[in-house]
Amino acid sequence: MKPRGNLLTALLFLFSILILTTDEAQVRELKVEKIDKKKLEDILKNRNQKLLFLNLWATWCVPCREEFPDIIKLVNDYKNKPIDFYGISIDYPDEVNSKVIPFLKKQKANFTSFVNGFDKDEDLINMLDKNWNGALPSTFIFDKSGKKVSLLEGKQTYKIFKNELDRLLK
Repeated sequence: MKPRGNLLTALLFLFSILILTTDEAQVRELKVEKIDKKKLEDILKNRNQKLLFLNLWATWCVPCREEFPDIIKLVNDYKNKPIDFYGISIDYPDEVNSKVIPFLKKQKANFTSFVNGFDKDEDLINMLDKNWNGALPSTFIFDKSGKKVSLLEGKQTYKIFKNELDRLLK
């Protein structure tokens, strides 16, 4: 019995290393591209029968940083649901390597992230919602056809996000 226990322990140890290595490799390969009007239009139009959860945030925004772990948990908990998760950082594009990617790595971000590449912030705001005042963080949820169905302004909790997604998935 003892050799089997040792073998099982060794296999669990190797499996843990494999999982940790894979997670670290995924985080290490993290890329953050600029998003412009055309790219955002493509994301909104090409829903492939999935909801779109789009969070706008910035590294300098304290409520954004506080909200981020709940979004990470949400992505993990809904990974088998028809939802695409995207984030758009409002940091400057030249801060991607110095601020955005280090923050995303520290958070172990597990979704596609962009940085605002619109020439004017107003263009991004008006494209998402003309009534949105640009407050951060803000989360937009689009239905399977690309129609905006929810705007959650300000810092939200896991429970609020979950309730909204569960309602929309029915």
